[in-house]
Amino acid sequence: MVRRGDSIPFDAAERALAGGWETIPPLTTAAGPDEFLRERLVRAFRAGGEREGAELERLEAEGLEAEALAGALASMSLFSSSRRLWIREGSKLDKGCEETLLAWARGTAEGTRVLVTTAREIAELKVLQALAAAGSSVACVPRPGETVRWVERMIAEAGLSLPAGAAEALAGHARDLLEARQEIEKLRAHAEPSGKVPPRALAALRGARAGASLDRWADAVLARDRATARREAAALDAEGIGGTSALWAVAERALAALEPQSFAYRRGGAPRTPLTPSNARAALHAVYAADRALKRGEVRDAELRDLIERNVMETGTRA
Repeated sequence: MVRRGDSIPFDAAERALAGGWETIPPLTTAAGPDEFLRERLVRAFRAGGEREGAELERLEAEGLEAEALAGALASMSLFSSSRRLWIREGSKLDKGCEETLLAWARGTAEGTRVLVTTAREIAELKVLQALAAAGSSVACVPRPGETVRWVERMIAEAGLSLPAGAAEALAGHARDLLEARQEIEKLRAHAEPSGKVPPRALAALRGARAGASLDRWADAVLARDRATARREAAALDAEGIGGTSALWAVAERALAALEPQSFAYRRGGAPRTPLTPSNARAALHAVYAADRALKRGEVRDAELRDLIERNVMETGTRA
């Protein structure tokens, strides 16, 4: 049961807004800078209204007058027992509209549900704090670590199957979730009927445009920086780089850490973040295990880069 003043987790709020009016608090304030998340809540709010045959009216907070808002809140639908109002950019409500909306929220609000959206955060403005206290609120800003999860969710909802590391690459380079969604839309044109997107199509991603680098990938793997390693892996996939060249990129760094003079001339040289001898030996063990698996036919050459990355990460190698 949602009570006044409650802050609702995003997923729960999205499900509630897509349901019947009885499951929704009379007033919900969706506040935060991420436009993609706000759009999702509006779509859910609209979809729930369509399923129950409710009218949906959009109001712009800027320039809205208290009398017009009061009339919209009091209107009865001729074709449905419920109505839905979406007030866009609620941070721009004037004092009269704020008082009208708060007085309505304290009443019975029978059959009418209101969604207020704003790019501002609730803590920034007193009007938003008052609205949140009178109803429920939803934060429209991804928490740390959630961006990749949202990108993976978008990819699944789009019915696409991307090469390993593509989601991390996209999440790392898109400015926000809305741009990430736009990037995913670009990949639709490259998808096969099954939804599979070939590695070469990743050139359409912002994260793959900077060029691939085995050196950056190997350094990230040896530092156990999984997010960076996955982003670099996506760029490597786009250019078809992998196989034994990836194995040697890691091996040369580990050998250079153990024998600096003997391996100083090698392409990779010493890693940017020095390895301790024990960690260098652990990395070489992972490399040898991958090489043996390749020679025994247990893995293909195209799978070698991902295998060596996994092996190094699992051996606990640290810079």
